[in-house]
Amino acid sequence: MAIMRCPAHVPKCTTRAYAGAVEPVGYPDTALVCGSVSCREPALIWLEAGERKEFDAGERIFKAFTPSMKVRAR
Repeated sequence: MAIMRCPAHVPKCTTRAYAGAVEPVGYPDTALVCGSVSCREPALIWLEAGERKEFDAGERIFKAFTPSMKVRAR
C-alpha cells in the first residue's frame, strides 16, 4: 500500500519495503501532504515493489492508507 512522504522524509518502515517514489497529479501543487507528523510539505507517492511494477506497466491509481482511499500518480 502506498505512503505519502516528501523528499526530506523518505519512509523508514520495518514492515514494508518501498521501491521508490512517483509524483502525484499536480506535483508540487498537489493536495497530498507529507505524512510525517510535523511536516507540511507536498508529498510524493512511495510505492512498494509490486506497485512500482504496476506503475511501470501504466497503472496510475494506487491504494493508500485503507483499501477505500486511493491516490493518482502522473
